[in-house]
Amino acid sequence: MNKFLNIKKQTLIIIFISLFMSNCAYHKIEKLQEMPDSTNKFSEELSHAYLKFALSEMNEMHDEIDAAYFADKGINAKLNKKVYPEEVKNWDIANNYIKEANDKRNKILDFHNSKLLKNHPQILAKTQIGFDCWLEQLEEGWQDEHIKDCYEMMNNNLNKMAKIIRNNNDDKNISSKPKITNEEAQQIKEIKEIKKITNIDNKQKFEIYFAHDKFKLDFNLQNKLNDIIKKYAEAENTIFEIIGHTDTSGTKEYNLILSKLRANSVKQFLLKKGLSAYNISTFYYGETKPKIQTKDGIKEPQNRRVEIFINNNNKISQL
Repeated sequence: MNKFLNIKKQTLIIIFISLFMSNCAYHKIEKLQEMPDSTNKFSEELSHAYLKFALSEMNEMHDEIDAAYFADKGINAKLNKKVYPEEVKNWDIANNYIKEANDKRNKILDFHNSKLLKNHPQILAKTQIGFDCWLEQLEEGWQDEHIKDCYEMMNNNLNKMAKIIRNNNDDKNISSKPKITNEEAQQIKEIKEIKKITNIDNKQKFEIYFAHDKFKLDFNLQNKLNDIIKKYAEAENTIFEIIGHTDTSGTKEYNLILSKLRANSVKQFLLKKGLSAYNISTFYYGETKPKIQTKDGIKEPQNRRVEIFINNNNKISQL
């Protein structure tokens, strides 16, 4: 009888604790849902991510303890308190995951301290919630699909943030003006902005592509130009129209100069090969006529180009 009573007593205690935790999680989630939006964009994104995770833990996983815990993190985020990714040592995960988990956490903390990432609050929030979710699922250790999903959320957004940082550093390495010689500065003064390329159907068109932030002709580009010259430069009335372009990384002012420099590099190469300046017209578009449409600040190889239009009717495009 005593054994039966003890079992019954233990069962009642477990039921009571479960009901208490469920009620606790419910009220914390309800509190989080009713709180006003945070004035901090990252805090707001993070609180929303923790709310979604807490709801999933309570309604789908029936894990009221973790639901209440992550709801608390969401509440703190709403209050604009510093909310960091979970400490790896606080979770009982397999030893083979510990080093990677600490490395990932350190990367996230680095991004926390980056001013640039304040402009990307949603990506940073998704990275952190993915990390916390990954640790929580690793500790439970049996839902392989959930472990994978959480890891991919964390890792994909970590990669996005790394790319943002990398692109920003590339742009910082570009000075306000390209480094050029006095001779090049004088040469590009002659290059005009073009409004429209006319009579396209009667012109041969070629394109050559440049590396990021480059305008000098490498060996491969010189070979391509040599092939064009051999085929088309013999006729006295052949006109070479050369138009420089850039992608949208860097400022518009910088790209305007860079597109002129690219057009000028081709012109100077043609002059050295014996073509007359009378037969060469150089123009620029800067970043305004991309081959591939992109947002501002995007490095796109196909937009870093010079177009070469060749015609033998002595008609120059519209300035």
